[in-house]
Formats: sequence, C-alpha cells, structure tokens
Amino acid sequence: MRFAPDPNTITVTVVDDEPIAQDVLIRAARSWHYRCQSAGSAEQAVELLEQSPTPIVVTDLRMPGRGGVWLVKEIRRRWPEVGIIVLTAGHDPESAGECLGAGADHYFFKPIKLDEFRHVLETTWRDYRLRQENRLYRTQLERLVHKQTRRLRRTFISAIDSLVRTMEERDPYTAGHSRRVRRYALRLGRALDLGDRDLQHLNLAAKLHDIGKVGVPEAILNKPGPLTREEHQIVREHPTIGERILTPIIRQPDVLAAIRSHHERIDGSGYPDGLRGHKIPPFARLIAIHDCFDALTTSRAYRNAMPMSQALGIIAAGAGTHFDAEFAQAFLKIAPQLHHAEAHRV
Repeated sequence: MRFAPDPNTITVTVVDDEPIAQDVLIRAARSWHYRCQSAGSAEQAVELLEQSPTPIVVTDLRMPGRGGVWLVKEIRRRWPEVGIIVLTAGHDPESAGECLGAGADHYFFKPIKLDEFRHVLETTWRDYRLRQENRLYRTQLERLVHKQTRRLRRTFISAIDSLVRTMEERDPYTAGHSRRVRRYALRLGRALDLGDRDLQHLNLAAKLHDIGKVGVPEAILNKPGPLTREEHQIVREHPTIGERILTPIIRQPDVLAAIRSHHERIDGSGYPDGLRGHKIPPFARLIAIHDCFDALTTSRAYRNAMPMSQALGIIAAGAGTHFDAEFAQAFLKIAPQLHHAEAHRV
C-alpha cells in the first residue's frame, strides 16, 4: 500500500534554477497531493524558508550563487529536522557525497525518474515525521524526569530535615545547633561574595555537618562529665560516619568533603585526616568557625554557655592555627550582628 500524504500539512520547497526542471518537479509533487513553493537559488530558498518553513526541501546541486552544498549546510544548521533531497547530474557523484556529508537525507540523479522521485518524497516525509515524534517523546520524557526530580528532591530534603531533627533531639543541649551554624555560615558566605551555587552547597553542608552523630551513643552525647579517651575517639568518628551516610544520596563532592573535614585544623592537628592549610576544603574551613562559635556560646551537658566576648577571643586566638585566618577575620566583623539577630530570633 502506498503512503498517502496529508495535503493539508505537507508542503515541499523546490529549489532549481532551471524553470523546466522546477516545473516538472512541482507538477509531479502536486499530482501526489503535496503542496509546493519554489525558489530559483540557494539564497532565495533561505529567504523563502524564513517566511514559510517546510518539512521537505528538494534542491538542485549546481545553481548560480552559493549552490546546493551551502544550502544543505544552512538548512541543517537552522532547521535541523527538515528533510533534504538533492538532485545532481549523473557525472557528479563526488558532490552528491559532499551533500550527504553536509546533512542531506537523499539524492538522485538527473534526468528525473518520477517513480524514484515519488519514493524519495514518501521516505523523506516518513523520516521527518519520525524525527518529530522522537523530538516530542524526548520533550515529554525530559518533562517527566524534571517533574520526578523535583519530587525526589522535595522528598530528599524532607528526609534530611527529619534526620537532622532526630539527631538533635537525642541531645537537648545541641537542639538548633545545625540550624544556627547554617545561618551563620550563609551570612559569612554572602559577606565573602560567594555565588549562588556555592551558597546552595554551603547551606546543605552546614545543615548536615553533624549528621554523623546519629552513630554516636546517647550516653556519650549526653554525658555530664569529661569523656574518656575511648569516648573521645568515638565522637571523632562522626564526620566520617556522616560522609558514609550521605554519599549514596548527595552528588556534590564539595558538600561531602565539607562534612568529612569540618573538624580539620589549619595547623594539621584536626581530624579525621590531619589536613593542613588550604588542603582543607573551603566549606569545611567556613563551617569550622561557626561550629566552634555556636558550641562555645550555648550550654552543654558538661558546661554552661560562654560569654560572647570570650568566645570571640577564642576564635581570634585560633586564626591561622585552628581556623582559616581570612575567614576568621571576616567572621569576627559580622559575629556581633549574627549573635544579636539569633538572640532576638529565639
């Protein structure tokens, strides 16, 4: 059964500088229920397609001006889904191959054989429809993936928030710690002119920096007296526990690195890897300051909250040894406003 084109949707652009050849092609196409528009050169064809694009272009290869090869390249660049058929003289197979290389779908030789022409038109139209259907399918699939990604992200964020709340509820003395560290870190990040993407990653890293404490026994977290050496060692495992928990669900390496390294020290005396200086990830260096500041200025099971002035003195004294000196100095400038805003928030 022959393919029956829909005359209401299929228009063919015929490009040929020879009026007789152009007339033959147009009459034949119309007899098979294609509508037609015509141009006498490659340049005219581009102008015509700008005004009235069509799914199929039939073009001669040898024409005055830029010619068929240029036209094929231009169509493929500007209208990549259009089907292109090239006509060429029988003695010019190399140029026909060049057209195929430039993006033509089919070519056939003059003199024109109408049965061959009809078959090529039908094949080109089917290929065009297939490309359109594939494009529509890809678009729908991309929308579905985007929708599912948004849904998974909401679920992920909800699960993370639940994890943080669960972790902090185990230790009433640190309730709200991650929230405050996140808020402090973002304020400092903005003061340091971090970009939106970095701020997003810093936000996530600060929120989750202590998530590994879910792996620390409550008896250790809530112990009112000094920890033993063995208990200290258990607590020091929480950065690596947090990294292990989050590695399957967080794709940002800088976020995972910040969680693992937020207890590293500039002088190399921190843990878990003993990193030194700028080998410590930048987000970890930022979070370390706020983690320490909030720990000092809130009550714990083993001590009362420290006055803010004393806490800031400890941060200043640790600049360059415990903390990144540049980040610490920037923090000291904005810390009074941060602490004042937090006090009013509470």
